[in-house]
Amino acid sequence: MTRPTPPLEIIDFHTHLWPPAWGTGGRYARSRHGFAPEIHRKITTPASLVEEFCAAGVSRAVVTATIESLFGAEGPVDLAALREANDWLGTLSDDHPSLIGFAVTDAFSGEAGAAEAERAISQVGLAGLVIDSSRSGRFLADPAVRPTLEVAARHHVPVFVHPVAHPDSQFLIEGAGMLGNSLGRGLMNGVAFLSVIQSSLLDDLPGLHLVFATLGLGAIVQASRGGVYARQERAAGRRPNIYFDTMGHDPAIIATLTGFFGADRVVAGTDWPILSALSHDSLGASLALAGLNDEEARLVAGGNANRLLKLRQDNDLSTSPDQA
Repeated sequence: MTRPTPPLEIIDFHTHLWPPAWGTGGRYARSRHGFAPEIHRKITTPASLVEEFCAAGVSRAVVTATIESLFGAEGPVDLAALREANDWLGTLSDDHPSLIGFAVTDAFSGEAGAAEAERAISQVGLAGLVIDSSRSGRFLADPAVRPTLEVAARHHVPVFVHPVAHPDSQFLIEGAGMLGNSLGRGLMNGVAFLSVIQSSLLDDLPGLHLVFATLGLGAIVQASRGGVYARQERAAGRRPNIYFDTMGHDPAIIATLTGFFGADRVVAGTDWPILSALSHDSLGASLALAGLNDEEARLVAGGNANRLLKLRQDNDLSTSPDQA
């Protein structure tokens, strides 16, 4: 007798919420960033995320609030406000167990950014980090970012690298509308990815696991020309600790991601509330259309994310004196 196939466990690795202090009337309130009123309402209402994902069949969601969205693309970051944001993110799972908060820090501020990352992970208990892909013309291989990445590697927590606006985004918008803005963000995310694979970071920090948004997918054309993603390296099944999210469920994009990086290096994600929740039925159908078998589909839908979220726990168990 054939056993029924269990449903996919879906973990969305790319969702956003803003702390109450950044909502309408809050002391750090900012403009809507051009968001429609409904998007703005959702991003400041955790219950909206929980309800929509529950209805869609999504098990859990990784929640982030980025430096760019909270403090803008330029200028200093208010440390007290940053700590307040992380303290709030640390309470999310208390009220909503399906939400997994990631700490936010200004990785480009050197030791100050690393200190807040350390506090948010070791004291607040957040499960990972989100950092901007660029700030003030610098990218992830910049020496200022190294201390924050060292914190993440030491604690074995994943780092989500979020796209930021291109410095000339207004020209891109004038040329191609908001899709031009998205393309510019993809360029910034792609350069951040390339900066990592051309540096010694992956070798120096074996405990570092980075997740990039699919907006930066165009960088694989350059990545394939040599190094860790050369054709022979990929053919040998070598997989650096770098992941890309799907930002939706387009089967052609999923096929490209899994074909280049491998199904064990792709995680489901949306950019909610900009994009709608992943439907259990539609994601499953798209994974099949992308040519993934059942095992590969389960990795992308939630298995890889689950593994990333357990890295810290597994490392703690393996290094515990009780396990010696």
